[in-house]
Amino acid sequence: MRPSVVASSRPRSAGAGHRSKPCIRTNNETQSAFARNFGELEESAKVYRSDNKHRIGSRAVVDVSNLDENNEPRSRDDRRRLESISNMIWHSDASFRPVVGALSMLYAHAVPPSGGETEFADLRSAYDALANAMKKQVAGLSAEHVYGHSRTQLGFPSYSEEERKALPPVQHPLVRRHVGSGRDSLYLGSHASHVVGWPVPEGRLLLLDLLEHATQRQFVYSHQWRVGDLVIWDSRCTLHRGRRYDVSFPRDLRRVTTRDAAPALERKSA
Repeated sequence: MRPSVVASSRPRSAGAGHRSKPCIRTNNETQSAFARNFGELEESAKVYRSDNKHRIGSRAVVDVSNLDENNEPRSRDDRRRLESISNMIWHSDASFRPVVGALSMLYAHAVPPSGGETEFADLRSAYDALANAMKKQVAGLSAEHVYGHSRTQLGFPSYSEEERKALPPVQHPLVRRHVGSGRDSLYLGSHASHVVGWPVPEGRLLLLDLLEHATQRQFVYSHQWRVGDLVIWDSRCTLHRGRRYDVSFPRDLRRVTTRDAAPALERKSA
């Protein structure tokens, strides 16, 4: 299925084996300018590490690639490549911020010959499909979201002192009312560390159960990238993750995300 929360620049008639010229040609500046039509831009969390070398040179454009500053694939033991593996866990952009990500826009500059898809899970449909007993259980609950939690799940060091100071833990309700559609949506992902007020093991088990439910195949769309694809989704009601690929090939995707219009969209389910 293709969840309604995902839009792509690719014509619907283009099949998986179809090859054509890119639908959209853009650069960092035009991608950012386009995104500003929809709201204030989120700043990349990568700017908070002084030892990071930034290939792109924009604070708003997130480098979702396996490339170093010379545009060559990073070595397998490169710290920045290992950090980026956390993008392969289901997450919502900027859920670790007080004002979360709203619309995310991901553009493909280079893609590997196979693999490297991005999958999207529709959290509104997932909430609708919850049993009534579970809806009652999660109503009013909040989770604490921590920037480094996605990394620690993979055994990677949490985050630097610079990042820790710039990105302290935040809390968000497990169920949010999406004002644009009027529908309730789960709000989960790899940055959600634990349920506030619950014993940590019990809360994490609940989060895992909800994540398992929300990422069933009937709620998921898998996008097979081609150069020139621009995919836009609403991070307030969508999870996404990258998939495996041969890292000896370049994979250069770049993301711009607008900020949520808090507090208007930060309402718990009634």
